[in-house]
Amino acid sequence: MIQKTTLLRITKFTFCFLSVILLFSVYSFKTLIPITAIEETVPFSQTDVVPVFKGCGQELTRRESIDCFNQKIDNHINKNFRYPDKAVKNGIQGEVEITFIIDIAGVVKDIKTTSQDETGILEKEAVRIISLLPTFQPGIHRGEVVNVKYSIPLVFKIN
Repeated sequence: MIQKTTLLRITKFTFCFLSVILLFSVYSFKTLIPITAIEETVPFSQTDVVPVFKGCGQELTRRESIDCFNQKIDNHINKNFRYPDKAVKNGIQGEVEITFIIDIAGVVKDIKTTSQDETGILEKEAVRIISLLPTFQPGIHRGEVVNVKYSIPLVFKIN
């Protein structure tokens, strides 16, 4: 009889302890991530919280977050940039305007380019570079996770 009572107490204690931990975990998780996500697309400059690039801390100010994001994008482009051989051989230079969406899951999608390059070689390289971007922590606007539109020019110049 004593063993049953002890076992019952241990079981009740374990259940209560696990329930408290579970509730605390759920509450803590809710405070870190906004409750809702919407499919609205907001320009990067208008988001309340810009998407967070891996390596940029969440404790940064808005201005510091933007600076870190831009620096990480520049680093990514410099690291992955390869001037296409065919463009070098044919003397193709120019600027490619790249626009893409960082969706509510933090994934880069809808990469679009515009340029004066009729061959499309420079645009293809620009898309390749942007498609290699990692997953981001998504942007937030008015307390909701949103799709964020970002644009950047990429200049191709033969020295």
